[in-house]
Amino acid sequence: MVRNPIDIKEIIQDQTLYAAADLGSNSFHMIITRCTNDQFAVIDKARVVVRLADGIIKGNGLEIGTQERAFEALRHFRELLRRVPSFNIRAVGTSALRQLSEQKNFLTAAGDILGLPIEIITGMEEARLINLGVSGTMKSQGAARLIVDIGGGSTEIIVAKDTTILVAESLSMGCVTFSKCFFPNATISRRRFGQAQAAAGNLLETVMDSFRGVAWLDVIGTSGTIKTTKKVINYQGGGGKEISSVSLDSLIERVVSAGRVDNLLTIGGLAEDRAPVFPGGLAILKSIMDRFAIKSMKVSKMAMREGIIFDLLRKKTPERFVSR
Repeated sequence: MVRNPIDIKEIIQDQTLYAAADLGSNSFHMIITRCTNDQFAVIDKARVVVRLADGIIKGNGLEIGTQERAFEALRHFRELLRRVPSFNIRAVGTSALRQLSEQKNFLTAAGDILGLPIEIITGMEEARLINLGVSGTMKSQGAARLIVDIGGGSTEIIVAKDTTILVAESLSMGCVTFSKCFFPNATISRRRFGQAQAAAGNLLETVMDSFRGVAWLDVIGTSGTIKTTKKVINYQGGGGKEISSVSLDSLIERVVSAGRVDNLLTIGGLAEDRAPVFPGGLAILKSIMDRFAIKSMKVSKMAMREGIIFDLLRKKTPERFVSR
């Protein structure tokens, strides 16, 4: 239950706290960090599966049930954010909210519930923040990195040298939208997986010219689909620190053979709330690894939410903050 304004004013806010809320197409995420001595540590986090992209109906409206889940998540976030000064918080919406026909009405209601303005960001801004999150906790290196982030409704592919982006593309394909489109009724087949992979390949083809002639040393994957893929592969004993093309193919074979989403729950390491959107995400990942000839992909725990925190810190104390 949301506390009344008098209760909120009585809370002593801590200016060392920074927070980011990410209203994604699959899940709503929030992290709260304490930033002292030029470093930050996560002290609280929350994730609520909303499936915003799945709730968009014909005409780009939003199903009532999906809207209610979104609002309930924001009420929970508001409670957690009470000690964080509003000027140390950034709340953003991504792909699904970009598609919503009644953005203004939703944002007004959602902002009132959260107690903060919600900003719908572009795919390019997503890419910038993702890169800040990934690079912010990695050692500086002389060569560029290829970064892949598969979200619920969009996929960002970035080539960056530390915090400087050389190339970035945002594509309208994600684990929620592809699972809904290519695996209806929770049915998985080799034909459907092939169709999803081909569709991802067609979208990739539209941006491949941007990456020609650009070199990178490491390949880094992040966000839910990729982190889950690594977790499942490791659980099966075929992993390590990276996702190899061989281990990915083996996992895909097992997913396709399952036949239905319900049967995926027998795969160790796969959470129940991830299973319905896993086939679509895997098809996108497979297409990316094939198209970019990626043999092995490292996985970062950091992504856009951490990037938002780094960005807030950089803007507030650019001369002091040094990311690790």
